[in-house]
Amino acid sequence: MSVIDWKQRGVARYEPGDRAALEAFQRAYFGAEAIQLCPDHFHWLFEEPPEREHEGPQLWLCKRNGAVVGQQGGIPFTLKVGERNRRASWAIDLMVAPEWRLRGVGPALSETHSGAGDLSVSLSMTEAAYKSYKRGGWLDLGNVPTYLRVIDPLRCLRVSPYGGGLAKLVARIGKPALATASMGYGLSAKLLGARLVEIDRFDYRVDDLWEAASPQHPVIARRDWAFLNWRFDSTPQAARFRRFYVMRGETVLAYVVLRVDHWKGEPVGVICDYLARPGWLVAAFSLMTELARRQGMVALMCRTLNAQAARPLSMMGFLCLKNGLRTPTRMMVRPALDQPELAGPTGDPKNWFVTVADSDMGFKGLGE
Repeated sequence: MSVIDWKQRGVARYEPGDRAALEAFQRAYFGAEAIQLCPDHFHWLFEEPPEREHEGPQLWLCKRNGAVVGQQGGIPFTLKVGERNRRASWAIDLMVAPEWRLRGVGPALSETHSGAGDLSVSLSMTEAAYKSYKRGGWLDLGNVPTYLRVIDPLRCLRVSPYGGGLAKLVARIGKPALATASMGYGLSAKLLGARLVEIDRFDYRVDDLWEAASPQHPVIARRDWAFLNWRFDSTPQAARFRRFYVMRGETVLAYVVLRVDHWKGEPVGVICDYLARPGWLVAAFSLMTELARRQGMVALMCRTLNAQAARPLSMMGFLCLKNGLRTPTRMMVRPALDQPELAGPTGDPKNWFVTVADSDMGFKGLGE
């Protein structure tokens, strides 16, 4: 679809004068309490990203007779594919008014967004968005799994939103075995000289960590100081996050971002983001598991796509729940039409490193 076709279908980039019409649309189709209607969140998300564009926010609208009938948002970011950096964008909040669906509005919005960079990626989409993207030729990478580390089985199972299969598995493992595994790996990390340090904000040291850690991941969104400051320190939800460095001496071996959610009143630690130098992933997760145990959390969980983490986390007692929680976790990707060579490396989920810090997966607490 050409740019002329997009304009003929009434798709244009958001401008401040569209605010009232956009709010009316979002209130009708996202709900009166939706985060999309929060002015501070809107400003942070669309006007402050490190990779923001001079042309304006990555938010496209389709209007008919002055009313918004569809929207497509994007979060611009730098994606490392192999040794090269690519201009990419997370596709978020595709929504079309019911009476305008299957009339070309959704594809027009999606095509417009896809033309903004080398690659478009979507996470945790609705079923309607998935069907629209699938028709548009997007590559389906499956679901982003959730790793759950039960710490207190009885309390966790009493409030867990997961099914009975998890209850039977945890009951067989038992609390003593889980506690022993946690202490064993935590002791190993300490013997290697690793310690957990809580920080107030990220600083320049994460740039060195990024340079050391990123080569081990074939496809990963940039996680440097600029990104982490925007994503966790400058967000209106900054107070919800706890930030940790895993250190040995003065060297930062890894960082971990933790949020505490609640399942029916019981605290659950959610690892929202992490990055570790080669060989230090187990130390980082073991120290976080021990922290969660000491602070009385019933479980620790991490939603992540990282082939290098699957086996270590399993050995540490994390259960892999591939279908996640009630929130959709499907991931799709679409290279730009002039970048067909990206389909190979980005079309293989084993190449990706993803956490809930990517796209909009972490904007709402798990289990809420």
